[in-house]
Amino acid sequence: MDNNSIDQALDNLKQALNESSSTGASANLKFTDKVYGKGILWAGSGNTKQLVLMDGPDRLFSSESIDLAKGQHISINKVNVLDQNELGPSVTKSNLKEVGALKGLVVNGGFRVNQYMVFDPHTDRLGLGTEEPNAALSVAEDGIEVMIGTEDFTTGVIGTFASHNLDIKTDNTTRISVSAGGDIELGNKTQQPIHVGVHGKVSIGVNNPDPNVDLHVRGNIKFANRTHMVDNQPPQGGSWNQGDIVWNETPHQRKYIGWVCTKAGNPGIWNPFGEIR
Repeated sequence: MDNNSIDQALDNLKQALNESSSTGASANLKFTDKVYGKGILWAGSGNTKQLVLMDGPDRLFSSESIDLAKGQHISINKVNVLDQNELGPSVTKSNLKEVGALKGLVVNGGFRVNQYMVFDPHTDRLGLGTEEPNAALSVAEDGIEVMIGTEDFTTGVIGTFASHNLDIKTDNTTRISVSAGGDIELGNKTQQPIHVGVHGKVSIGVNNPDPNVDLHVRGNIKFANRTHMVDNQPPQGGSWNQGDIVWNETPHQRKYIGWVCTKAGNPGIWNPFGEIR
């Protein structure tokens, strides 16, 4: 307000007070005609203190802080919206930029934390470093998204969303490595050999493993650097090492249980062993 406005407001206030005093102490302080900019003004040292009516929109303007007595509150339409300790129950929206320590927080709907943590209420998915998580929990960093979730309502899933390798670590050392193509490596080539215990049966390349054996292998095996395979005759070509064995696929009386390579070569020298009598 400029000086002319202040002087005018003071004149109006004096006139209102004079009118009020002439009608008795119980009369209201009333302003009429050009009411904006009128109210109570305290003139003295420093700036004039004001409590006046302003327009655009209509509102009361106070140039000073308002200090309520202890136990009092601010209400709207008889509903408490603010007291010394809490916001009223009708306050449901806010543009708070910073809060102190929270003892509890319940969020109905989506939320974002520093544009890094995003919860999508439409998919019930939480993303860290991604706005479009592809699982219940997705963590994205350096262009790689790691997912934790479910698949087809029957299977839990831990893995990468795109064609990226997956390492499982302890002590900041890779213990299990799964390549993007599906190859699996147990242990770490740069560390001491680890112990892998299997408490159960193992099958390799078998859709319906035999329940009567602990190890069921579909094809050839290598044991103590010696190849073991099954055929109805010794090899006719290929490179073989001394000690490699071919087990007879159709053993019967007067035949041999198999053949053993006695001299390495291509195909090497093979001799029968274990005559069946």
